[in-house]
Amino acid sequence: MSAKNIAIAYCADNEQTVKQIEQQLSLSGYQFQHFAGTRSTANPPLADQLLNQPSPILLIVSDNYLKAAQCMHHGLKLLQEKRNQILPVVIEGISKDEQAGKPVKIQTDFERVSDIIQYINYWQDQYLDLRRQKRQIHDLDEEAFNSHLKIMREISSEAGEFLRVLRGMNYLTHQQLVANSYEQFFKFTDDQEGWNRFKSKAAASLAATPPPPVFEEEPAAPPAVEEEKTEAAPEAPAPSTEAEKTIEEPPAPDISDIPGISQLEEPQPEKTETPLPEEAPHLIEAEEEAPAIESNLEKEVAEAIASGMEEVAEEPPVSEEMPEEEVEEE
Repeated sequence: MSAKNIAIAYCADNEQTVKQIEQQLSLSGYQFQHFAGTRSTANPPLADQLLNQPSPILLIVSDNYLKAAQCMHHGLKLLQEKRNQILPVVIEGISKDEQAGKPVKIQTDFERVSDIIQYINYWQDQYLDLRRQKRQIHDLDEEAFNSHLKIMREISSEAGEFLRVLRGMNYLTHQQLVANSYEQFFKFTDDQEGWNRFKSKAAASLAATPPPPVFEEEPAAPPAVEEEKTEAAPEAPAPSTEAEKTIEEPPAPDISDIPGISQLEEPQPEKTETPLPEEAPHLIEAEEEAPAIESNLEKEVAEAIASGMEEVAEEPPVSEEMPEEEVEEE
């Protein structure tokens, strides 16, 4: 590749890093044509613009790029059709800490399967959220909304394959690109002579070039991330509206589906239907009648004792002779 024109494609959020690369390569004699993408789908996809131009492509991939609709739409097609004309360079993404108002670096990883799944889930969530919004919003431009929804569905279905293909390409990190006076860049353009000239001219300028402000704030990045996590935790109760719906619906079926629930419910009304206070009066009445019975018995016992005492007093010898008669009879 001996062309002196290079197409540089990136997410607009990473413009500062791209300008730094362009500035450092300004002595190389190459001219860079910028193709910046955003999260919007109103403009033509970045891939379609790159497919229609003949220059080699320096593809700046970041976390922002992988989450921007204009960058990812038809992105798989771009990698498949212009694979040999693309040099992917992976840089760190940028986010803003809303409280501190400072940029925060986000690592861009897609080597592990778990990293790829993270981006697949991101696009699936975007698509599902749009479908929910469509049900809730009544006054909307259905044609434009459906077009946007279709794009999000295509991206969500191709995100995993896009990252798989990108992982299989000979991509560089930002540090690898800058290393040894951009040697890998000149190998990509097949310009050994240009690299020799560039090394002699750019040695001093590369050493004097200050890093972008974002990298200076690297020590502040970890606490900013922790603040986001701690702030994200209290936001968890927000979905409580959906959780309340799910909690309100199950009770009725769960109770009816429990085996033997009717048997557990029956004893409860029986206990309430047989109040103890009603039996208490019967016991009390029985206790009240008892004294009358005892009084009659006492009289009869007293009379029997009195009459018995008189008989014993009148016939004392009989008690002594009775044993003898019983013995003789035996």
